[in-house]
Amino acid sequence: MQAQSVTRTLAVTLGVALAVGLFVTWQLTRVAPAQSIALQAARSDARAWQVPGAALFAFGDFGAIDLDTLETSAMPWPVLSAVLALDEAKERADKVEWAGVTNAFKRFGFLYPKAIHGQPSLRPSHQVPLGFSLGVIERPLPPLRVSAINIGCAACHAGPSYGPDGTPDPTTAVLGRPNTSLDLEAFSQRVFGALKTGLANEAVLFEAIAHLFPQMTLREWLTLKWIVVPKARQRLALLTSGLDKPLPFNNGAPGLTNGVGALKSRLGVTRADRYDASTGFVSVPDLGDRGFRSAFLADDAYAPKKAERFRDISRLEAETRDNGPIAAIASFFMVPSMGLAPHRTETAIPELVTVLDYLATSRPPRFPGTIDAIAAASGREVYARACAACHGTYDESTTEPRLQSFPNWAGDVGTDRSRLDVFDGALKDAIGKTDHGRRFIDVDVTRKFAAPLLTGLWSSAPYFTNGSIPTLRHVLYPQTRPKKFELGGHRLSMTDIGIDGVMQGDAWVTPPGYRPYSRPVVIDTGAPGFSNRGHEIQVEGLTARDRNDLLEYLKLL
Repeated sequence: MQAQSVTRTLAVTLGVALAVGLFVTWQLTRVAPAQSIALQAARSDARAWQVPGAALFAFGDFGAIDLDTLETSAMPWPVLSAVLALDEAKERADKVEWAGVTNAFKRFGFLYPKAIHGQPSLRPSHQVPLGFSLGVIERPLPPLRVSAINIGCAACHAGPSYGPDGTPDPTTAVLGRPNTSLDLEAFSQRVFGALKTGLANEAVLFEAIAHLFPQMTLREWLTLKWIVVPKARQRLALLTSGLDKPLPFNNGAPGLTNGVGALKSRLGVTRADRYDASTGFVSVPDLGDRGFRSAFLADDAYAPKKAERFRDISRLEAETRDNGPIAAIASFFMVPSMGLAPHRTETAIPELVTVLDYLATSRPPRFPGTIDAIAAASGREVYARACAACHGTYDESTTEPRLQSFPNWAGDVGTDRSRLDVFDGALKDAIGKTDHGRRFIDVDVTRKFAAPLLTGLWSSAPYFTNGSIPTLRHVLYPQTRPKKFELGGHRLSMTDIGIDGVMQGDAWVTPPGYRPYSRPVVIDTGAPGFSNRGHEIQVEGLTARDRNDLLEYLKLL
């Protein structure tokens, strides 16, 4: 009897241990994303939630704050804040302050706006930059709790407003406008270096965290000490022992992204222990009039299932089309940008439909400077004969023209082909094997560049797919294109339309007396991926007056 009792006790004990182990494993691995604190606040405010698409665009996390993404793109907020603050304070924990954290982000083009254009009820966070979602990840077993952030739509797709003289106002953000000063590559390098230094001295790191987060609970402290920091140290050791880089690919420069490089890495097309030096950079576009696109990405590689890839779309169709298939494609962008596993992105589709519905009805702010009405009227005629075949037909308005049809033309105009070269058959096959590739996306290697929409063109410099030309005047006068130019925190030229500058030798540099609001970077158009060649034939038949009149008209778009 005693032996039977011992056996039963042992069986019960083992059963309980197994159940607890399975529960802990489930808690650690199940999909239970945290929610964006800013989005929760907006949902609870009737005025802020009057335009749900705008709130989701500005503050949405789309399920990307959890333990899984902490292994990819998300970051533990107390650790990130502390290492940035320590870096600013020269590793003096007694000198760290929140201003150091915000200054570190602002230096690389992230925005801390006080207001959002056209959405007065939306209240941006003063703690994290616009476009970052901050949430609290919790599990009952083990009893972990940690604040984490991940990047979202508005980090890249919300830019500053501009005054009548082109001076940027980073305190007011415009949703849908490209953030052409955001330098993800330099920021990731800075964070990587700060983490190396911060994790090397744990006592100083925790002293800085205590200074920045005085209200942190014991549960949060234990989570940081026993789970987060050890995991961060392991991850850092892995990176430093191999590539000694934060990412196995290059993100480019201000206003550029390398989504193909990131996607190849996430899908295992390129090896994590080998650096991918390819330069498939793409300049962040304005998101106005996206409904006119029949396919997506710079080369129209993604089209909805059973849909024609290159076809004309009218305004009526653009305003009434079902955004579900587009949202399904857009959700896949979260794989490289937010670090989500492909099978998890489908849950974001309903919220993305709401975002796309909002973008379909929003218009970018009008050009804030002066416009020569007579020249613009003449420029409309120049546009109709020289540009419309590729970039779409506008109505007859010479004050606020609206796009009426878009041909979705794609081809070769002689521009840098680096982006086309990196989207290859191996990536196509990898995407095709995902849930999205099987269900939502018709993916193809087109080897063509899609002609861009010109909505919001005046605030979208630098130009061309790879962001290699500082102004529209340089586009129209190819022989004047500078070999180098400064980009980041720039003022806009109200006459040349684009990045304000003056020629200094062969470089277009920041004008005397202007101080950029973020750190400028010199773009060398002789470097791989940055060639400024192309589009010469398309403008060679235009007279000087044609080009000047066309510039006036393009201000209106």
